[in-house]
Amino acid sequence: MKQMEQDLILSQAMLLLREADVRITGGNLDALSLTLPDSRVREVKVQLASTPPTPSKLRAILERETQTLIVMFRPTERLTETALQDKIDLVTIAPVSVIIGGVQRLEPRHKPEAAEKTRGRAPWGRWALLRALALADGPQTQQELASAAGISQPAVNKHLKTLESFVDRDQRGWHAHDVDAIVTWLLDNYPGPRGVTSYWYGLESTAEQAKTAAEYATELGASPLVSGDAAADYYAPWRLPDSAIVYLLEAVDFTDAGFAPASPEEATLITTVPEDFTLWATASLVHHSEVIPLADPLITLRDVMVGDAVDIQEAADQLRKVIVAKAAR
Repeated sequence: MKQMEQDLILSQAMLLLREADVRITGGNLDALSLTLPDSRVREVKVQLASTPPTPSKLRAILERETQTLIVMFRPTERLTETALQDKIDLVTIAPVSVIIGGVQRLEPRHKPEAAEKTRGRAPWGRWALLRALALADGPQTQQELASAAGISQPAVNKHLKTLESFVDRDQRGWHAHDVDAIVTWLLDNYPGPRGVTSYWYGLESTAEQAKTAAEYATELGASPLVSGDAAADYYAPWRLPDSAIVYLLEAVDFTDAGFAPASPEEATLITTVPEDFTLWATASLVHHSEVIPLADPLITLRDVMVGDAVDIQEAADQLRKVIVAKAAR
């Protein structure tokens, strides 16, 4: 597991412990003192696992004198059962779960992506290249497309060979010949940026929450990008946004910014550290609001489409018209 992945999973685990009302009252990342909601203190040794421990490793963990808290992205059924028997403590990201002292402190919640059609290694570069072509101001060289999509020039050359139905080439460079077709294809095939998601509740208007969260995350160096309803309200005002999506380079605890941890159903602010790190490259292709940094309009459109408000389709249609109209100019 790469160091960045370790840091992301650990930081998310710390947030989940807080959400479960399990306070860290001492120790470090190797050994923690946890105070449970009933004020009992639990000493644990922290073990970050990229894969579930083998039977022999699990036996060795169970033989330790100190309780072990295993932190990992996705558990096995056996590991979860072991935690529920109070033989280990377990924090997992997908599904979200905090089992401490044999008690499930957070109800597991895995909200499947509406467009999660691609498993395994996702072709983030190809999708980013399509967004870059759709958002570009005129024909682009392969070098310019590489910069716009956040990928290498050889990768651009490889992907262009598979995108002949969407692009043309003239003496000035490559350009999309049917942006509307690209939008349709991306909505049908792009699974969303995936990643590790946290849910927060705030009392301000959605616009103010997005602004507050973006400013706070910027101060912490997390390079926020606002998407979903809150971003659509800048690109194509149509409806009052009821939630904000913010993409971050690293996990941020927004408690000190005035937010409280929430369930997915109650959340007014949704933050994600995405797997798709091309978001920041394609975001640079559009003129950002002076108030908040925005994800590109195609990412924003996709996020609007997976919402559950009754007038989502009308709002999405308005944003789609703006995207296609800009390309036609």
